[in-house]
Amino acid sequence: MSEQHSINIPAHHNIYTGKSNRELRIDFSIPQNGVNENTGLIIFVPGFGGNIDSKVYIKMRELFADKYNMVTIQCNYFGSSYMQSSANHFKFKDPQILQTILTVDELERINRDSSILLNILSEKNILIPVIANIDESIEEFNDMSYMQAIDIISAVESVKIILSGNDLLFNSNRIIGYGHSHGAYLLHLSNRLAPTLFSYLIDNSAWIEPIYLSSSRFLYQTMGNSTFAYEFDYFAKKIVQNKQDLNLETLYKDFNGNTQVLSFQGDEDNLVNHVEKKRIVETINNSDFILVKKEDVDHIKYKSNGHGLDADFLELFSYALELERPTQETLKKDSKYIVDFESVSIEVDYTQGLPIFNFNFK
Repeated sequence: MSEQHSINIPAHHNIYTGKSNRELRIDFSIPQNGVNENTGLIIFVPGFGGNIDSKVYIKMRELFADKYNMVTIQCNYFGSSYMQSSANHFKFKDPQILQTILTVDELERINRDSSILLNILSEKNILIPVIANIDESIEEFNDMSYMQAIDIISAVESVKIILSGNDLLFNSNRIIGYGHSHGAYLLHLSNRLAPTLFSYLIDNSAWIEPIYLSSSRFLYQTMGNSTFAYEFDYFAKKIVQNKQDLNLETLYKDFNGNTQVLSFQGDEDNLVNHVEKKRIVETINNSDFILVKKEDVDHIKYKSNGHGLDADFLELFSYALELERPTQETLKKDSKYIVDFESVSIEVDYTQGLPIFNFNFK
């Protein structure tokens, strides 16, 4: 069985506050038989609802290391704790809703003992709109953009430094990113910020731009006979500026990197316009786009043609590896370089080992 490691490192400073009091947890697995010059690296990047402690990702880190001779990596990137499928607390969207759905007797009982509220509501056959209390702050929030990508890049670079520092061989020209939904989008953003880092990106249903930067996220949770409609109104909607720079088309404009990009997209994805996505992906050098239609659903690697394809992550990766092309000559990484977008210029500085990203908004 592969060898499991978990570390915490000082993380990149918060670009929104300038503070450097962050830590980044990185979990990685090394093949049971050790590493060699053919051992590649792969980082898994989950989207909403997934995280570093999800059983499927723990299994992937353990299994893929031995099966594919790879060092497998994952990190709990900035704000990922606010991207899960439930909220600990909520408030009613309509403060007067209890007055309309409960009887006078029920209201009196709740006034005497508020702990019975949910039990009473669970007996009602109604839809209850609530706002999730996710307790974000400028210190950490689901920014869906630069900070999350920076942590992903830092995780890969940190493991490279650890391996090199211990005189362990690995193939620095074979570094794969495997992402789902928002996680796949973050890999595209990471690829743009670090254009010589990845050899291969496997994109399962990345969106064209983070939709929750402009609209709320809704989740539905059944409790007894009632259904709670949770609205997640993320802090990033107010904080992240120049959102147009985060569109995939803008990100890849004038991009000269040579990363192989493989994008899977369902034609009934309710979050992504597959026609627009195909058009954008096909403008990226060294890319392939696979549109999954109803007749393509094989109930092995993908079980639907909707968002995320209801994919079996292990089977989808195995199939994607069949399409991996030999790595072309890797571009030499400069110790300093500029990533320039319409509204922001980002200086990337590798002179201290791990990259430092300095943002200059225009």
